[in-house]
Amino acid sequence: MESSDNTVGSLETSNQDRIEHTADSVIVTLHEPITFVVRSAEGERTVDTLTFPRKVKGKHLVATDQAEGEMGKSLALIAKLAGIPRMAAHELDGRDIDLCMEAIEPFLPGQRVMGER
Repeated sequence: MESSDNTVGSLETSNQDRIEHTADSVIVTLHEPITFVVRSAEGERTVDTLTFPRKVKGKHLVATDQAEGEMGKSLALIAKLAGIPRMAAHELDGRDIDLCMEAIEPFLPGQRVMGER
């Protein structure tokens, strides 16, 4: 039992080590690099970090309107914020999706309660 508590603690620590905050962005070091094509003329590109702005704007949030399902919306938002093709976000490891969402969550608009202003 004690070892599982230590494992959880070390996972949390390693996740925090993978998120770097700068003055205007958040840089996430991926567990698994992703490879994708931006334009066919440029060939493949492999990245092991994603950089997200600290300011989430409407243009970023609108990208989720075209996606279906909660996971699709999350991947669309990650792609838009990181400046990668949407299909590249579909190649992210599950741990990296969680890590990216954890990194950008503080900058997302809060949920409003109906009737509250």
